[in-house]
Amino acid sequence: MEISDQAPPWTTALITGASSGIGEALARNLAARGVHVIVTARRLPLLKKIQAEIIRAGGKATAVRLDVAKADATARTIVALDKKFGGIDLVIANAGVGIPRDLPHSWSWPAIRDATHINYAGALATITALLPSMVARGRGHVVAMSSLASYTALPDAAGYSSPKAGLSRFMECLALDLQQTGVAVTTVHVGFVATPIVAESTIPLPFLMPADKAADYMLRRILRRKREINFPKPMVFLVYLMAKLPFFAKKFLARKFTPQGN
Repeated sequence: MEISDQAPPWTTALITGASSGIGEALARNLAARGVHVIVTARRLPLLKKIQAEIIRAGGKATAVRLDVAKADATARTIVALDKKFGGIDLVIANAGVGIPRDLPHSWSWPAIRDATHINYAGALATITALLPSMVARGRGHVVAMSSLASYTALPDAAGYSSPKAGLSRFMECLALDLQQTGVAVTTVHVGFVATPIVAESTIPLPFLMPADKAADYMLRRILRRKREINFPKPMVFLVYLMAKLPFFAKKFLARKFTPQGN
C-alpha cells in the first residue's frame, strides 16, 4: 500500500491555526483520510466555512475558536475537547505569526511580543495539554510546526527564529522523555510555504511550496512517526550551510543584506 493511501491510526485530530495556509491544508487532507478534524483558530467564520466544506465532501469536522496567545486558556480548552470527543489522537501545533515589518526595529518587544506568545508559549500549551492523557492511554502523536529558521542565527529574524528554536529544542527533549510511552513526537522544520504570513513578504522566497503539497509531504512522514521532517531539501541544504559558517561570516552577510537600523 502506498503511504498516501494508508489509513491513518488517528480517529480525532486537533489542529491550531487551521483557518488558512498549512493548517487548513492539513485539516482537509486528514479529513479526506477519514479523520475527524477539530479545526481551531481565532477566525471562527473562516473555520465554520472550512468545516462546512469538509462535511459536504463527506468528512467530519468541528470548528472551535481558540487564541493560542492565551496559553492557559488554550490548554484548558484542549483538555475539555479531549473529554468531549473521547480522546484526541493527534495534536498539531501549527498556529504561528511572523514579525511585523511596519516597526522601526525587528528586535524590539512590540515586534517580537506576538511571536513569543503564539509561536512558543502557545505552541507549548497546545503540545503539552494532552500529554498526561496520551501517556495514560499509551497512544497519541504530537506535532510541532517549527521552521528551518530555527537552525541558525539569521539577520532581521531574532523575533521569529528564537521562539522556533526554543520550540524545536523542547520537542527534542520531549522525544527523549516520552520514549516507550506509545506517544510519538514530531517536529516539522519547513521553509517557505504559500500562506498568508508570506503573502506580503518583500524578501526573496526560494523554493516556495503550495500549502496543499506541503501538507501532503508532512502527513506522509507523520504517518511514519518521523521525529523530524525537514523540507524542501534544497532549502535545508542552504540553511545547514549557513549554520556552519563562522560568526564573522554571518556578520558580514548581515551587514551586506540587512537594511540599516533594523
